[in-house]
Amino acid sequence: MTPIQHTEPARTGEHVLSEAAGSRSRESIVIASGVLAAGTVLAMTADGTYVAHDPTASDGTQIAAGILYGPADAREGPVPAVAHVRDCEVNGTGVTWAADMTDDQLGAMNTALTQAGIILRGVDMPAGVILAGEPAAE
Repeated sequence: MTPIQHTEPARTGEHVLSEAAGSRSRESIVIASGVLAAGTVLAMTADGTYVAHDPTASDGTQIAAGILYGPADAREGPVPAVAHVRDCEVNGTGVTWAADMTDDQLGAMNTALTQAGIILRGVDMPAGVILAGEPAAE
């Protein structure tokens, strides 16, 4: 008999390890489009709304700007949501980012999140990725 496996979507905030006191780490945002799971890496658009981070874009959405706190369904138009945009630690295994990212793209995403104070824990970053403020090896 084959065992039954259930796949459960990410729960609201389950990726969060720690955050600043009160609501300092979180911000009310607007998701412009898409169906996004809790823990999705976000990017800010030119109009100030958020979408899933796209490392191949050249319109600003290639810059990671936060992590979605709970799921959002913006198929029918923009919806309000909450995101971690600063000063928190997250379980990297509970965070969703674009598939097939190169080491350089993953490094750029991690650097942008680190500069905002969002620290990914529990995942290995590619060798040679330099974090903000870290001196380059000679």
